[in-house]
Amino acid sequence: MNSKKKFSEKHSGQPFAKKDQRKTSSNRHFSRRPEPVVTSRSETEESLIIKGRHEVLNALEAGQNLEAVFISSGFKGGLAAKVRELASAAKIPVKEVPSEVFEKKFGDKSQGIAATAGAFAYADFEELVDKALAGSQVLVALNQVEDARNLGAIVRTVEASGCSGIVIPKHRSAGMTEWAIRTAQGAAAHLPVARVTNLADSIEKLKEKGFWVIGLDGAADKIFTEVVYSGPVLLVAGGEDAGLGERVKKSCDELVAIPLKGRTTSLNVSVSTAVVLYEICRQKDFFQNN
Repeated sequence: MNSKKKFSEKHSGQPFAKKDQRKTSSNRHFSRRPEPVVTSRSETEESLIIKGRHEVLNALEAGQNLEAVFISSGFKGGLAAKVRELASAAKIPVKEVPSEVFEKKFGDKSQGIAATAGAFAYADFEELVDKALAGSQVLVALNQVEDARNLGAIVRTVEASGCSGIVIPKHRSAGMTEWAIRTAQGAAAHLPVARVTNLADSIEKLKEKGFWVIGLDGAADKIFTEVVYSGPVLLVAGGEDAGLGERVKKSCDELVAIPLKGRTTSLNVSVSTAVVLYEICRQKDFFQNN
């Protein structure tokens, strides 16, 4: 009745957007592209620059293959000693750099520590699927999420929730670049991310493996809390402008929406993914022993 109509939000290029917004604006409010967030050579994925205390520490603890660690001369204390110890144990060179030189090279938001590494090591898709089936049985797939900060935020949420990993397409999608890793706040060192040529085809393979595919779509009649999430689940979210895309949408077993009651017309893709993912985890009793 009216309650379902009230919560049936029309998609307008955002993960969840209000129905009447598209009629009045025809997407004009959301036409601005995400601002460039990566300007270093990491954009080409030839190498990565990892910046920040938690990011570098997590990379060392996870055994990531780092080329070198750079420490500002002003970075002292127990954390600095721990970084040196871990790097030494892994035979990774540590280079102390004068504070002004460090800031010029890595920026003033690097917290006095940075590291260089090879290209991000993406997980093998088949291995990720096997790991998920043997573990949490929950995966997340992202279609055309082009802002690296949104990707990084989702990586952080998926890892924190205890889910098994993320699947992203190789084209028209942000990769695990410097800013994605920095936004993930260390989670990227622990969460497998697989990159596939065709996301819709990969979704079909997951369905063959027994995954129930839930797509986030603001135009869906069903609210995300109305679904029972049992068995292996793949949660699929669309990008900032493109949404799920028609082929990916058709690959989903079920579409769900998040109700919006305020004047705000949409939710950021990382926020909407987190909202529904934690409902899936709640139903699966992920946190019953916490």
